[in-house]
Amino acid sequence: MTINVTEFYSNQKVEDCPKTKCPEYAFIGRSNVGKSSLINTILQHNIARTSSKPGKTQLINHIIIDHEWALVDLPGYGYAKTSKTNRKKMLEMTRTYFTKRGITLCGVFMLIDIRIPPQKSDLDWMEWLVENNIYFIRVFTKCDGISISKTQGYIAKYNQIMKTNNWAKIPETIITSSSKKIGHQEILNTILKLNKLFQNIC
Repeated sequence: MTINVTEFYSNQKVEDCPKTKCPEYAFIGRSNVGKSSLINTILQHNIARTSSKPGKTQLINHIIIDHEWALVDLPGYGYAKTSKTNRKKMLEMTRTYFTKRGITLCGVFMLIDIRIPPQKSDLDWMEWLVENNIYFIRVFTKCDGISISKTQGYIAKYNQIMKTNNWAKIPETIITSSSKKIGHQEILNTILKLNKLFQNIC
């Protein structure tokens, strides 16, 4: 499948984001979760900023594909080396985007680093998305170098913690590795499926 990036927009305010009528899919996760690398792998373009230093993405970035749908690269949360005031500003910007974007926001890909224990910030974000009726899919990143059995074991432990925290239903899950190009096609297939549903609704 050929991916053509036709437009790119960066904005600090939700009201300034492009007024498109195409479906869009937001990517969010902790700083250094591998979001930019995954986006570049999915799009087959080095368009998202990658760095060994977390916190490079600080705006709402709309990447328009074939004039038909958009991937939205949102700021990471966690330990980005920026002021407390700036972190609060980015958090408010992201939450405003989620709550004000409307019907064009078809889904969120919630990125989680499989190599580290479940983090409160990730669990809190997922709970917040549910509370605000925003559909999301868990995406475990950095699965390269880990056997399938260990990967499944890590996810099982994660699921158990979520069940302990009163999650009645475990979210849909995709396993990825940017370096081995694992999972990016599954993400694209999910987007194409949701695009069809969006067309039927609109």
